[in-house]
Amino acid sequence: MIIQRATIFGFGKWVNETFDFSSRAVHYIYGENESGKSTLHTFILFMLFGLPPKQCELYRPKTSGQFGGRLHVSLHGDMCMIERLYKGRHSEAVIYTSDGDEKGEVWLQDKLKGMTLATYQSIYSFSAKDLMGISDMQADDLGEIILGIGLTGVKNLYTVEKRLDQQLGSLFKPSGKNPLINQQLTKLQEIQTKANDWKRIELTYQEKQKHIKELEQSLRDIKHSISDQYEERFSIEKQRHALPTIQAFQSIHKQLKQMPERICFPEAGIERWEQLKEKLLPLKSKQAVLEANQSRYHNKIKLLDETLLPVDLNDDGKKMMEEMGRYEQFQDQIDNLSQSLQKQQQQFNTICNDLQLPINREEVSKLELSIFTEKNWKKIKEDLDQLDAKQLQLQLEKQQLAKHRQKLMEEKQAIQERMAKEHQLKQWKAQLQQAQTSDSSLSMDQQKRNAANWQQEKQRKQKQTRSFFLSGIIVAFVLAFVGSVTDYNKLLFVAPFVVVLAFFQWKMRAQSIKEMDRWFTAWTSELHYSITDDERVRLEQSVAQELQFRTKLDAMEEQLKSVDVKALQQEEQQLQLSEQMRRMDERILAEQRIYPFLAQLAPQYWIDVFHSLKQLQFIHKRMEEDETIYNKQAQHMQTIHTKLSAFIERINGEWLEQTVQTQFQYVEDSLTKNEAHLNQRSYYENQLAENEWALQQIYEQMKPLELEMNHLLKAALVESEEVYYEKGKQKQRLQSLKKQEEELVAQLDFLFPKEKWQALLHKTPSVFELEQEEKKVHQIITELEAHVDEQQQKLAKFHTEVDILEKKEDYSTLIHQKEMEQEALHQQARHWATLKAAKEMLLQAKRSYQSKYISKVMEKTSLYFRELTAENYRCVYPPTVGRLFTVEKEDGTRLNVKELSQGTMDQLYIALRFAVSVSMSEEHALPFILDDAFVHFDSVRTKRVAMLLERIAQEQQVIVFTCKQDLIEVAKKRSFVQMLNSIRIH
Repeated sequence: MIIQRATIFGFGKWVNETFDFSSRAVHYIYGENESGKSTLHTFILFMLFGLPPKQCELYRPKTSGQFGGRLHVSLHGDMCMIERLYKGRHSEAVIYTSDGDEKGEVWLQDKLKGMTLATYQSIYSFSAKDLMGISDMQADDLGEIILGIGLTGVKNLYTVEKRLDQQLGSLFKPSGKNPLINQQLTKLQEIQTKANDWKRIELTYQEKQKHIKELEQSLRDIKHSISDQYEERFSIEKQRHALPTIQAFQSIHKQLKQMPERICFPEAGIERWEQLKEKLLPLKSKQAVLEANQSRYHNKIKLLDETLLPVDLNDDGKKMMEEMGRYEQFQDQIDNLSQSLQKQQQQFNTICNDLQLPINREEVSKLELSIFTEKNWKKIKEDLDQLDAKQLQLQLEKQQLAKHRQKLMEEKQAIQERMAKEHQLKQWKAQLQQAQTSDSSLSMDQQKRNAANWQQEKQRKQKQTRSFFLSGIIVAFVLAFVGSVTDYNKLLFVAPFVVVLAFFQWKMRAQSIKEMDRWFTAWTSELHYSITDDERVRLEQSVAQELQFRTKLDAMEEQLKSVDVKALQQEEQQLQLSEQMRRMDERILAEQRIYPFLAQLAPQYWIDVFHSLKQLQFIHKRMEEDETIYNKQAQHMQTIHTKLSAFIERINGEWLEQTVQTQFQYVEDSLTKNEAHLNQRSYYENQLAENEWALQQIYEQMKPLELEMNHLLKAALVESEEVYYEKGKQKQRLQSLKKQEEELVAQLDFLFPKEKWQALLHKTPSVFELEQEEKKVHQIITELEAHVDEQQQKLAKFHTEVDILEKKEDYSTLIHQKEMEQEALHQQARHWATLKAAKEMLLQAKRSYQSKYISKVMEKTSLYFRELTAENYRCVYPPTVGRLFTVEKEDGTRLNVKELSQGTMDQLYIALRFAVSVSMSEEHALPFILDDAFVHFDSVRTKRVAMLLERIAQEQQVIVFTCKQDLIEVAKKRSFVQMLNSIRIH
């Protein structure tokens, strides 16, 4: 099978995406963490095998209603399309073949030859977390993997093994209860126990029958006695229950004898009186309230008349309050102007403080700040910045020139230290000259020419030395003169240094000329001298090196001269710059004389100060305008204040010393209070009229009620309410006692016959006597019932024993049943033994099959492991009982898998999985999928495994999901496709 293309409708984060896998090379799917690689891996597995509903819910897309997709695959050269959509809890696959047929899940499983998701993941797919399994893999684990290679019949093999385990478990378990053999053994044990019990109680039947009859007669007698005692206890309980009723009847009967037979009183007299009283009482309360209100309203009106203001004074006060609005308006304007002036003054002070200038508003108003002043100050700042930049540049050039001269002097000193003495050089030259003379005699004419040339060179060098010395003296004199004329005093210190330097150069050159002259003289006077060839070569090299040193030294002398000239040029530039600075100082002093406050500021800040001063002038002008308005509004307020003081003096002169706001408030309060008093007086007059009308209505409502109450007093033959109530209560008491007597007679008739309870009225027992009798009866009943329980237990025991003996023919039945159950147990045991033997034969077949294929897998594992480790290891041995994987190095050393590094351990596991997959692909050519399986690999190991994957991909499709940049570097010659935050490598 080859996956050609994957189309995702909706799966996890992927919605409406298509991935192409049509090329035959290794497919690398690259992306960072959380980019959807594992989701794409799971989608491929979902399309081939489906997923459980719970796992499907984890990948339900959040932004799409569709869940599923399509997978275009090639099966044995035929193209088909697998479509799987998850609906509800079902995700059946639909396969569309190239000839137009539509197939189902069964057809797909048939084409996959029984391959399941678990088997596919164990053979064709693994990830980084699976790499940890190699360190603990046992022989059985490897055997199960090898067994999965031959999938043809493997599913049936596992099914048979599982069925055998289920049948064996259903027959017998050593510690189980539900298996059939375990149940049969338990049943036989119970039958044997019953048989033993029945055998012991076989003989005592007649004796037990006699005891049964005696016990039954005894029980009848005891139960009759108990019934009599219960009746006695019931009679006592009724007497004790009726005792309070009898005592109450006796008390009521005694009270009735003490009261008259008939009392004269109206029917329902008290209820009628109470009803009239309830109706009359609120009317009397309202009468009292209304009378009190009438008196209170008269007093209130009288007091209000004393506090009211005269009418003319009240009108003047209203006019005065109209002026209050204008006064408050003026006050608000003055407050706003005051706050504005305060803020402007604060802003003015803040700007002055920021400028740090001792200047006030008057001085600011007198300043003349024109556009010419601004331009002049700006020009001064720009010129001063240019002069500072020139000064800084000149200082940097001086420092660089000084460093360059210091470097030349150090190089010169180093060359001089390496140079040989002048006489030594002359000696080397003389030796070479003598050697040349010995080989080919030098003519006298040549010697004379050499002497003449030397004299000319000597004169030229002496002249050059004198010229350099005189130049140094002249330069020192010029520097001293300039330093004394100008303020640049540093030049006076530079002049002696120049003189010393010129003298030192003159002395060195004169000494060099003398040494050269001595050498030439010695050379011309020496005799013929012969040396060997090696010595001649050595002398020639020494002389050449010395001549090279002297050439470099002369060049450095020229450079030093150039440096000194540049130093003189820099001094001239410094003089010009000083003159420019002096003229700039004069311009600054001229401005400071016009504006003295500039003396405290650097010229660079003058232009900023100019703008700040212009702002101060603007603030000053605005403050003058606000102060004019402020004075005008204050004059208006003073006029209103005068009128207010005159009005206050008419009302209450004590308030003249208060503030204007307080006086206005006092006037407003007085007018408000007066208006409130007028409203109250009107209100009380209205209330007084309404109160008088309500009082008249109360009188009319009370009259019929009082007439009815007088009629009730006459009917009861009394004159006062107190006597009326006393006579009414007496009649109610008589009626209540008669009613209670009737109820008690009815209760006694229900409990006892009339003769019985009338007898009890004459001789009433006490509660104590009844309780003592009841205790005696209860004790007798308890003893009898205990005796009944004892006899019943004995009787039940005898009945049980007799029933068992009467059914003793069941004993033979049990013996027969026992034999039948034993036979069934033998049959079940034979069946269990047959199944056990079949399972052993099946396990033997599995072990044989595993041993057959394990050598093939391990051979390929060794081959791949040797290639991945660059042939550092040559063989891999499978795990056995008690031993893990073992590898053998090239030198024959064998290592346990736990002794390997993590990277090597991962290489071993990958080699094993490659071997299993390749072995499986001979029968099932399914795609091989790896998900971040190389996380512990370095770049070298990654390159090796990539090469191995390329070779495997020639026979089997390989898809690699990775987040490693190393794999990109390995496959950098391939094309990259950007997918959101992932990159796929074709």
